[in-house]
Amino acid sequence: MTHSKPQRKFSLAARPPRPHAHLDIPLTSLMWPDGKPPKLAGSAAWENDIGLNDLIMALTLNPRYTAYVRQILTALTMDAAVIRWRQAVLADFLANPPLVDAAIGLLSRLAQLQTGSPMLGKRQRNLLLETADHLAELDSFVKVVEDLHTALTTAQLHSDGLRRVRENLAAVVADPNFQALQAELPDLRRPLERISSLTIGLNLDVELKPSSAVLLSINDFRISAEASWLMKVIGVGSDEDTEAGIAPLHRVPEDINQRPLSPLFQDLDRLLTQIAQPIAKALNRYARTGSGALVYLEYEMAFFAAAAQMISKAQANGVTFCVPEVAGIDARVTEIHDLTNMALVLAHPNKVVASDAQFDDSGRIAILTGPNSGGKTTYIRSVGLAQVMFQAGLHLPAASARISPIDALFTHFPALETRQEGRLAEEAARLRHVFQRATANSLVLLNETFSSTSSGEAGYLGQDMLCGLRAIGARAIFATHLIELAERIEAIEGIVSGESKLYSLVAGVNVNTAGEGSPTYEITRGTPHGQSYAREIARRHGISLEQILEGRKTEN
Repeated sequence: MTHSKPQRKFSLAARPPRPHAHLDIPLTSLMWPDGKPPKLAGSAAWENDIGLNDLIMALTLNPRYTAYVRQILTALTMDAAVIRWRQAVLADFLANPPLVDAAIGLLSRLAQLQTGSPMLGKRQRNLLLETADHLAELDSFVKVVEDLHTALTTAQLHSDGLRRVRENLAAVVADPNFQALQAELPDLRRPLERISSLTIGLNLDVELKPSSAVLLSINDFRISAEASWLMKVIGVGSDEDTEAGIAPLHRVPEDINQRPLSPLFQDLDRLLTQIAQPIAKALNRYARTGSGALVYLEYEMAFFAAAAQMISKAQANGVTFCVPEVAGIDARVTEIHDLTNMALVLAHPNKVVASDAQFDDSGRIAILTGPNSGGKTTYIRSVGLAQVMFQAGLHLPAASARISPIDALFTHFPALETRQEGRLAEEAARLRHVFQRATANSLVLLNETFSSTSSGEAGYLGQDMLCGLRAIGARAIFATHLIELAERIEAIEGIVSGESKLYSLVAGVNVNTAGEGSPTYEITRGTPHGQSYAREIARRHGISLEQILEGRKTEN
């Protein structure tokens, strides 16, 4: 007695024609209040100088988003409304950790909406594959709408951006067309999900050669060719979900375009097309959905979810963050209390040292002096990163902040010599670029400029450069070993008129009773300590006079 399974046949009842349903979702951006992003540049010349790559990596959940994160950070939007819009969205993500988890979980599905079903192959496929792909897209659309709507509904939201998205999704979920699609999808999927195999009968002529073929049934189980003829006869080797065959007859080509070359496969293609036709006709009613608006949110949600994760992790390690107040552009102020370097926060949150950053009418151009390895470069980068984060709408690692947007950021850090004229000529060429483009609304960060030339020449060049910055009116920091520049602030200001005043910043040093100093890495306003820096450098490297003489005594 042979083992056999009942044969199953499928049909999709004819559905009455209905008008087309439009499941549109209004385009809402979490980045741009008007929903229209400007054209963004790909990178900026100052990225490496301020250590932006560490921040980019922290804000990138997947390499897919790296370029987008870089564009948002380097765009330096000056629109106060845009900055506040983003700050509010980020505050909502931070206040609702489940929303962060839900957003991250939706990213791959949003990406699939953009690229289509993974079953997508070459163009001009048969109707069955096109229908299956359309079904998968609609199914994904429905589930994303449902899950994102649930996540936003259960969250406590205050930002206009996220509340607008929630309202748009609520309108879609309440739409009778969406509810009809929810109800119809299981029935529409079922015929395709249950097509696992076909039973074909072959008629043979007197020479046992195939003379004709007929389709016997469409099955919801797979047929295996692993069982032998004897096992088939005695009913061994099959299970609930698999019908065992006697032997394989033909290997199906992997390339879909090659399958129609066989007349048999042409017939099967026509048959399956007939099965797909009523499904495709029903799906045509939902040809237009709001998938585009959802896809638009993918990169934005990835950015804010990563930012919330980054900030929450730092806060758990004791780092304080604030929402900076947006000051007017014309105020040209940067007032940050207890600012820490974001790159150090990411790498060593327990070892950061906070300092204030203040650029206003009392002083917009800082001359920063102090010992080597005393924190000057770290401080300059802290200010640059804070400005970039602020204009990207991020919260800052500081106690409080009030900042005016800038129109451009310029940096001048030590670089390898690339021109035949030498390092000084290289520095001069880069500085010309800065002074040709900087405005009163720019931020200029200079680190050990003119260190390649003699002290006398560097002092003269540095003085002219400070006068140029004063005439422009920009906010600037000039980290230098030229202590005399910080000691001659009044004289330099008298050379040229301008709205930007100069002031002195110093990298702190603790000096013990023995006269030995150690850096505090805190940057404060004050006058240079003069020769104490040089003495401390000599002592730390073991070449102070006392150390040299003591070393000779030991050797003798």
